Amino acid sequence: MDMKSVLRTCFILLFVLGRGPAMAAPMTSYSESDHELPSNRSEASKKSFQRSLSGLYSIDSWKDEGVAQPYSDFDQLYLAAAQAQQELDTVIREISLLTSTQAILPGVKSEQRARTKVETELQGNTNQITDLARGSLVAEDIPSLVQAFELLNKEVTVVAVKNRFKSPTDSGYRDLKMLVRLPESQLVAEVQLHLDAISLVKNGAEHEIYEQIQKIERVGIQQKRPLSEFELAQIAQLRTVSSNLYQEAWQQYLQPEVLAS
Repeated sequence: MDMKSVLRTCFILLFVLGRGPAMAAPMTSYSESDHELPSNRSEASKKSFQRSLSGLYSIDSWKDEGVAQPYSDFDQLYLAAAQAQQELDTVIREISLLTSTQAILPGVKSEQRARTKVETELQGNTNQITDLARGSLVAEDIPSLVQAFELLNKEVTVVAVKNRFKSPTDSGYRDLKMLVRLPESQLVAEVQLHLDAISLVKNGAEHEIYEQIQKIERVGIQQKRPLSEFELAQIAQLRTVSSNLYQEAWQQYLQPEVLAS
């Protein structure tokens, strides 16, 4: 590890030790009738529960104007992405060591997938692809996820945030997605913060459900016909199952005894 990395790690340690628990700062209380705390819970447990949720919900979704990569030539950008991935991996590993999170480092997006995305989704604008370098942190609980978010803000320049805990997808999926500009390479990279139980659904049962839906839709495409009422009902039922699985996973984090432990 070079001197710059050592200094960065020391800075993070001082930041964490100086703060104490990630959710110790007072925040707006969270209250929702669906998640009323039992009256026999201790006041400390109630406050821990409220701080954890309000801390997560206080993170707004936003995006800087004109977010773009520093290169418009694909080959030049893709070459720089390798260095950016190493830089991002270092940051994510350091944060993982300091928090109750697991680092997921998939490496640079494949060149073929990247070119296809630029051509089909980004109208040929190479400088608009922001997930060549990417990584994730999977948290055991809400306080750890928020702490990881705070540390990322200290290490890199955040240029966009999408808080899908506040506004989940139609399926009920929740995560915290960030675009960050790395200090050395100056490339924009994607970081996702997950909760463990929700991530397990996404990579397990939800993936299987998605494949079943794709299979049904593919039949209609191959036969060049609209889906039948029965097929549409099958898809609706599968999506309900998916939504219920995500909701059950999310409910695990709305238990005050877990958050207060």
